[in-house]
Amino acid sequence: MSTIIIIFQGLFELVGLGSFLAGYFIGLKWLMLIGGVLVVLDDVIEIFMGILNPLFPVILAITLAIIFNPWYVGVFWASAAFKVLGIPTSFIKIFAPQKIMKKAFRMM
Repeated sequence: MSTIIIIFQGLFELVGLGSFLAGYFIGLKWLMLIGGVLVVLDDVIEIFMGILNPLFPVILAITLAIIFNPWYVGVFWASAAFKVLGIPTSFIKIFAPQKIMKKAFRMM
């Protein structure tokens, strides 16, 4: 069961990021919005799980919200920045979830 959850999490991260970036650069606002909401939702989940420290992402989101117009695009970009760095881990979650499970057990 936990293997399925890990695989789903990796897919969720990649689909959200891919949708946001594709929608932004192609100009499909609805795709950008869906992907952006998924990326932000994933970051919020990681903050509540204690995986992501909320200080820097929140400061970056506020800063980019001031710079970008409309403001929510800045929030989406702030969240996407962290997801881009996590792309290799997302692929590991999908194709080798056992490695993530072993790492989690070692951290306990």
